[in-house]
Amino acid sequence: MTNQSTICIMADFGNGPYAWLRGPEKSAPLVGPNIADVICGLDIDYGVSKELHEQFVGWVTLFERSYDKDSFDWAAWEERGIGLARRLKKEVGDIYAVEYHYPCEDHTAPYPPPVISIE
Repeated sequence: MTNQSTICIMADFGNGPYAWLRGPEKSAPLVGPNIADVICGLDIDYGVSKELHEQFVGWVTLFERSYDKDSFDWAAWEERGIGLARRLKKEVGDIYAVEYHYPCEDHTAPYPPPVISIE
């Protein structure tokens, strides 16, 4: 077990929640409490750039508006989310571990939804 907390990136519904903080005493697939959404981004308490927060806002908003449409491109959307998680890891460095959690709404992903550790 590590002593490092993990920022978990996962789209959900509501105010566009996209980031969750899991303490070192827990492990995936748990994500912990929500720490960032379209209103209160990671830029406020976690020192993440406003530009990256805005990228996450666009990503999670697309999910909330379009996830149930037949034309939704899950592969492109997941690739974008993983790319944002990689940028987040670069910005937080070794302070936090970062994971990307596929949402259960992605019917193209395996079950249970995969969790990717971002290096």
